Amino acid sequence: MNALKITNNKIFMAKLLTTEAFDHYKVEEITIETFNTFSIDGHINREFYKDTTEDSENIPTDTFSLWSELRPTCLNLIKGKRTPVSFKFVFHADDKTKETVIAGSGENIDPSQITLGINIRFSNNELLITTGTAYNVFTLDKSIEKAWDNYFPSFLESCEIDAQAL
Repeated sequence: MNALKITNNKIFMAKLLTTEAFDHYKVEEITIETFNTFSIDGHINREFYKDTTEDSENIPTDTFSLWSELRPTCLNLIKGKRTPVSFKFVFHADDKTKETVIAGSGENIDPSQITLGINIRFSNNELLITTGTAYNVFTLDKSIEKAWDNYFPSFLESCEIDAQAL
């Protein structure tokens, strides 16, 4: 687990809400507090597609929605003259990112056996990101966790987002 403090909230929020930088991440949950509290469960609701006449190709096969699909809704909730009271985003890395992290760790594990997550929290004008790793199998090896903790700050840097380790 790695905790990072974003040094320029405005730049981070612009990258998060108005660019494709985070679009490949999967959304587990979102909570945004403005004039109301808005909660989004990122789990795809299969019932919604049950009686559709659409091609089966258009029905999502993943468990979670992508940030690219929810970003416009969140932008509409956050944009304006007033800063949100707080928000929380819980994202998971996509399979391509997991494969990159696994390769960097030197481990040989199926990407479906791990979840690489980030929690983005804004409160009291402070924006913190915490990385986390969850395994579906038992292991004492922490090399994937360390690789993820190293990968994510470099991802932020590639997006020209400054962060400092806590």
